[in-house]
Amino acid sequence: MTPFRKILFPVDFSAATIAMVPLVREIAQRFDASVTVLNAFNLVRTYSLAPDVEGMSGVEPSAIPYTEALQELRDRRERRLEQFASTRFSGISHSTRIEDGDPTLVIEWAARNDNADLIMMPTKGMGKFRRLLLGSVTAKVLHDVTCPVLTSAHEPQPTLTASDGLQSILCAVALSSQSDAVFRAAGFLAQAYGARICLLHIEPSPGENCLPTVPEEIVRSYERALDSDRQGKGAHPSVRIQDAAIPEGIRQTAIEEAADLVVVGRGHMQGTISQAWSHLYSIIRESPCPVLSV
Repeated sequence: MTPFRKILFPVDFSAATIAMVPLVREIAQRFDASVTVLNAFNLVRTYSLAPDVEGMSGVEPSAIPYTEALQELRDRRERRLEQFASTRFSGISHSTRIEDGDPTLVIEWAARNDNADLIMMPTKGMGKFRRLLLGSVTAKVLHDVTCPVLTSAHEPQPTLTASDGLQSILCAVALSSQSDAVFRAAGFLAQAYGARICLLHIEPSPGENCLPTVPEEIVRSYERALDSDRQGKGAHPSVRIQDAAIPEGIRQTAIEEAADLVVVGRGHMQGTISQAWSHLYSIIRESPCPVLSV
């Protein structure tokens, strides 16, 4: 796991976006990272073409021929973006960019073009059905991009994220071929912040011919993953094994551990789909704190 050097922060100027700013600032300062503050201008469906994300690294998308009125509207949006970034990210290396097209494709293109190490974006939990839905843009980005994505807690009323660093990290793994990447991400952050770390494995009660997973096995897997990345072991992790539904088990453990961050896998490694991926949306919806998916 390498330090985060380039953070992509898509914004739509919503309350959820503003509430996430302190966490973006904190991580940028912690790792001396630059922040690209991105906005997708997508007001006219006829022009919802988005950049070509295939083979366009370093190539600017073609300009869209807006009418004079729409161009003025776009210019005002760009000025608003620059003011937002200069106000919210003063003292931090940052840049702004506004791109035309579908927000999901714009985010994917910008992440590839800028070689982003991390995308940070809020979910949007609104109304009585908030726990059933993720924002469509967030859901598509989680599915399509391959770099780590850090999403905010899925709450109906956005509140400012903690800006005093991470003190407790919950790492939820399925002990599959994907686990090493999750272990390395969680271990890297735990060491960077001096945070305590809890390793959580959820498995149904084993049958007669199956042996239960033991905590020592999980710790050994965690330490092997950190050793393979030439990463020191840091503080000794605690381990919990639960027989529960995955989203609810993660939520309950995060509450009991007072977790500031949950780290899970998305299954993009080697083109496979991990067990965690099939539950990812539910994990993010249920989590009481931000979720880093790798």
